[in-house]
Amino acid sequence: MLGDLSRRRFIEGTAGATLSALGARSLWSEATHRAPPAVPGWLPIGDLQSNIPRLLELALVPGLAVGVIDNGMTWMRGFGRTRAGEGHPIDENTVFEAASLGKPLCAYAALRLVDAGKLQLDRPLYQYVRLVDGDNDRMRRVTLRHVLSHSTGLPNWRKEVGPLEPAADPGTSFSYSGEAFFYLQRVMESVTGTPFAHLMGDLVLSPLGMTNSSFVWRPEYVERMATGHDADGRPMEVMSAIGRRIQIIAEEWHRPLLDWRYQEAAKAVTLVNPAWPELPLYMVPNAATSLLTTVDDYLRFLSRVVGHDAPARLALSGEMSQAMMTPQIELNRELSWGLGWGLERDGDQTLLWQWGANNAFRNFFIADPANGRAVVVFTNGENGPRVYERVITAITRSDHAAFLWV
Repeated sequence: MLGDLSRRRFIEGTAGATLSALGARSLWSEATHRAPPAVPGWLPIGDLQSNIPRLLELALVPGLAVGVIDNGMTWMRGFGRTRAGEGHPIDENTVFEAASLGKPLCAYAALRLVDAGKLQLDRPLYQYVRLVDGDNDRMRRVTLRHVLSHSTGLPNWRKEVGPLEPAADPGTSFSYSGEAFFYLQRVMESVTGTPFAHLMGDLVLSPLGMTNSSFVWRPEYVERMATGHDADGRPMEVMSAIGRRIQIIAEEWHRPLLDWRYQEAAKAVTLVNPAWPELPLYMVPNAATSLLTTVDDYLRFLSRVVGHDAPARLALSGEMSQAMMTPQIELNRELSWGLGWGLERDGDQTLLWQWGANNAFRNFFIADPANGRAVVVFTNGENGPRVYERVITAITRSDHAAFLWV
């Protein structure tokens, strides 16, 4: 979510792994079976599945969940445990901190609001919501396009209370920013009159059947939540601890978490931890960081992105669907950013990607819309990239420039 550790981290948590691979759970469906694509498929091979427990053990990562879509078919499996040495076996319904993998869902919701006439891609967000701490020339020029393409010039997160001012003119350079997505969250609440977590349920989670996902804590997560682990393999609870605390606050206020707006999220910060400043970094719900989800649920989103007739399946206009996948800002000769996710050139094809790094969770997805394929990996360890890079490379039969960027 939060802070900086390569990209993001915000607090130190509390302080081997006993790893056991679950039996394979194939979810192939004859009803959705299609002829195999002409290009090599992404179906996980047996050698990879048998090797994942070894990779987890060597990397000090207690577990992971992986899901694959290939030409209309879906495969999912969990490996390892939710908590080192004592947790439950991980499966497709284990809840992970999605971290920045929530950003593409927020971007999708924002583009639906563009189609609905509630937002405009190139209208300054300042005309929707004026920020007291962002009253400067550059902030008055930040647009939705800039936020979704990470070209606002804003920092990832402020650590101290102070002015919110882009370091460069909006639209001129790449600057990954959770702070910008939180500003968009406030704008989305304003133009719809709906609290953000509730709005995401209405626009994304419910329509896509993501019934186990939420941008706020749910009591049923207690038994299904994976625990994060630091680089030494020690448990490090953050979102689940915060979630339980804000659930109590919500009950005391007689204000359900789904109904929390910016005002409640800001007011709760110091009640969760008196040492925290009242900054977006520490606020929940949070468009940039607070999505809790499962590999089964996240594949439901990716299946719409890479499925046949994606614009109709995503309930987006052709214009918005194409804009999502059109380069807006260049990172290097192989990578750029579209509206909501990274883009990677792979020969004549364009792949979509996004990483997630919250506290001690590390996640990644790669999607190939042209061939109807996607893979997502959630891990509950700070060393997760050492494992997910190998898993994704084995599944896609290709290394990826995106790994070198993040």
